Amino acid sequence: MWKLFVADDEPKIRKGIEKILDWSEFNIEIVGEAEDGEIALELIKKKKPDIILLDINMPFLNGLALLQKLRDIDNKSIIIIISGYDDFSYAQKALKFNVFDYILKPVNKKDLEETIVKAINELNAIEKENNYLEWIKGQLSENKDMLQKTFFSEWFSNKLTDQQVLKEIEFFNIEFGSDVGIIVTKLVEKLNVKIMEEKWNPELLEFAIANLLKDKFEELEPKFIFNDDKRNIILISKISNVPKWIKEITHIEEEITKYLKCNVLIEQSNVNNGVLGIKNEYIKIISSLNEKKKSSPMVLLTIKYIEDNYYSNDLNINNISETLEVTSSYLSKILKKETGQSFIDYLTNIRIKKAMYIMEDPTIKIYDVAELVGYSNQHYFCRAFKKVVGISPTEYKRRK
Repeated sequence: MWKLFVADDEPKIRKGIEKILDWSEFNIEIVGEAEDGEIALELIKKKKPDIILLDINMPFLNGLALLQKLRDIDNKSIIIIISGYDDFSYAQKALKFNVFDYILKPVNKKDLEETIVKAINELNAIEKENNYLEWIKGQLSENKDMLQKTFFSEWFSNKLTDQQVLKEIEFFNIEFGSDVGIIVTKLVEKLNVKIMEEKWNPELLEFAIANLLKDKFEELEPKFIFNDDKRNIILISKISNVPKWIKEITHIEEEITKYLKCNVLIEQSNVNNGVLGIKNEYIKIISSLNEKKKSSPMVLLTIKYIEDNYYSNDLNINNISETLEVTSSYLSKILKKETGQSFIDYLTNIRIKKAMYIMEDPTIKIYDVAELVGYSNQHYFCRAFKKVVGISPTEYKRRK
């Protein structure tokens, strides 16, 4: 039932309102009454009525002052002013408080009934709207993951402006913080012909990879895993430990190989220049992956081996040639032909690239970076870094 509260300093008016209508016919219950504004305020807080019949002129706290107090506590009741002719100027002032309607004294049945019916219609409309909003919130909650994935996919497909992106991020209440990581996984069909013929189709494999990523990074929040329109699998997440984040890419490949028996290309990057920088890193990674994809299966497997084992300080071309069952001279030749880089140059560039990511963490020491990317000698690492980047690791960190 709807709840009605009556505030009027005249007992005769309060009693008359109680008797003038059969309130049950309107699905209304009178839950309280008060003879002055102060008592009314306390009871309204407690009873939370849907409709308030309010005398504009009461002792201690008059109707206008009570309206101000009700606004301050964000009261949602429909307020109907009861006013005599002499108080009409007060009733006009009350309009600024968004009162619903007013009734002149003496209150007659017809005027009261018409006003109450209007109030009930308004309450029904508000209830319908609130129910709809609750339904929308429920739908949003149930479909939030799908909506977020759609948002990221549209963003990376150039379907949203920067302003729209920022608005959507605010809408979804996404808080990445200062450090964001992005991983892009590409399933390369020419490296997985056998498994696709025997067991999987590409869509099923991509779904399985996405689930594996979800399990692997279960503790990371917030995180988003989705497919772009080129069927790359994207993971975006807040990161707190950069060196650990860099290492995770190797563990991911190991698990994909172990559980799904397939080969993928994976690249990652860090973003520390705001959320809009995420897309720029995505574009760079996609460009790099697409370039790699042009390579022959042999070179792709070589690249994967280097990227999976770059942190090993004894990694050499012989390790890879033995694994791939070809001669090291043939492997060196074909790698140089397709990438334009020798094995050493390719390995060095990968190591320095990883080092640059790791040094996004300002607290990490240079000798720790060197060890993490496969250099047992810090001096040798610094020479290699300066050759690739043009400045020393110390200077690079200082500029960050």
